[in-house]
Amino acid sequence: MADQSRLFERIEKLYDVGLLGQAKALVAGCGSGGSQVALQLAMSGVRNFALYDNQTLGEENVIRHACGLRYVGQNKTEAVSDLLRDRNPEITAEIHNIDLMSVTDLEDRVREASVVILATDNEPTRYRLNEACVRTQTPFVVGRVFTRGIGGEVFAYRPGEGGCLGCLEMFLERSKFRDKVREVDLVSQEERDAVYGLPVAEIKDSPGLNVDIAFITNFHTRFVLDAIARRLPERPKNMEPIKSNYVAWGNRPVHPFDRHFQIETMVLPAVDACKICEEIDA
Repeated sequence: MADQSRLFERIEKLYDVGLLGQAKALVAGCGSGGSQVALQLAMSGVRNFALYDNQTLGEENVIRHACGLRYVGQNKTEAVSDLLRDRNPEITAEIHNIDLMSVTDLEDRVREASVVILATDNEPTRYRLNEACVRTQTPFVVGRVFTRGIGGEVFAYRPGEGGCLGCLEMFLERSKFRDKVREVDLVSQEERDAVYGLPVAEIKDSPGLNVDIAFITNFHTRFVLDAIARRLPERPKNMEPIKSNYVAWGNRPVHPFDRHFQIETMVLPAVDACKICEEIDA
C-alpha cells in the first residue's frame, strides 16, 4: 500500500500543490485530450473533478488516450475516474455519462466549477458551454488539435479580462490560423466516416499521433492551472500568471506554420460585435 502522505513530497514545496486541492474541474469530454488534461491536473494536486462524456472506450482509442487496454468497453468517464484515483486515492470524481447538449441545468453545474476544461470534439457543445461560462462568469480553457496533428491551439476565457470563444472565432477567421487548418483534407468523407463514425461536418479538427496531441494538452493543462490560481486568495509560488490567453502551436512546418515547434501567442480582448458578450453586458 502506497504512503499517500508522500505522493507530492517532491513538488509540494515548490508549487504549493495543497492550494489547488479544493478547486473543482469540470471536464467536458474525456477523450484523448480531456483524459490527458485531467491526469495532468490530478498529478498537479487537483482533487475534485466532474467528468462528462457519453462514449465508451474502444480499442482504437487507447493509442492516444490516457487509459489503456484494460479499460476497453468501459465508459470513458469511469475509466478516467479510476485512472485519476490510481494516481491519488483522495480524488473525488463525479461521473456523468450524458450528452452535454441534453443537460437542462448546465449553468448550475458550470457555476459549481472552479474551471471548465473544454475538450469535446464538436462545435455545438463548445458553444453551449461557452455561453454557460460567460453567463456564470466561470473561466474555461479549450484546446483543439489541427488536421493531422500539424499543431493546435489553446484559448482561455477569463471573465472580465478578455473575450469568449465567440470573440476568438471572429478574430481568427481573419488570421492565418484559420486558413485551411481545419479542412478535412487528403481523405474522402467515406474514409473519415469509417474511421471516426461521425460526419465530416461534425468533426472539423482531427487527431494526429499522441505525441502531437501531447503538446496541446500540456498547454491546455498549464492554462487550466493558471485559471485556478487566478481565483485563489493566495497564488501558488512558482506559478506565475500567464499573460496571453491564446496560443497556437505548430508541430511541424505545414501551413499555416513554417517551422518545427512554432509558437504564437496573443492577448485576445472582447470583440464589440460578439453577441454572447453583448448579452451578458446588457
